Amino acid sequence: MSRASTRQAAARHLLFKGLTGFLLGFPLALWLSWVLTYGGLLPAYVPVRDQIAMWLAVLLWGAAPCVAFLAQSRGQCAIAFLLANAAAFGAWKVLQ
Repeated sequence: MSRASTRQAAARHLLFKGLTGFLLGFPLALWLSWVLTYGGLLPAYVPVRDQIAMWLAVLLWGAAPCVAFLAQSRGQCAIAFLLANAAAFGAWKVLQ
């Protein structure tokens, strides 16, 4: 295998991980911020609870692509994000 084709395959691999982190990280960030903010971790009387949820979603979504690059393969990246989304959605449904 030539170096050019190896670089091209690596670039596609990184593109897939980045897109997976951005696309599947967005709903994951929203569900996790809701679970962490409204799931009983903060008292109901905290006046800035909604702002904490808003900024927490931004931070979680920014961290998702970074975490995606830790996966060893495309399949592992996609499966990890799909399972994380399913778990966060389940927690969101239970606590709703």
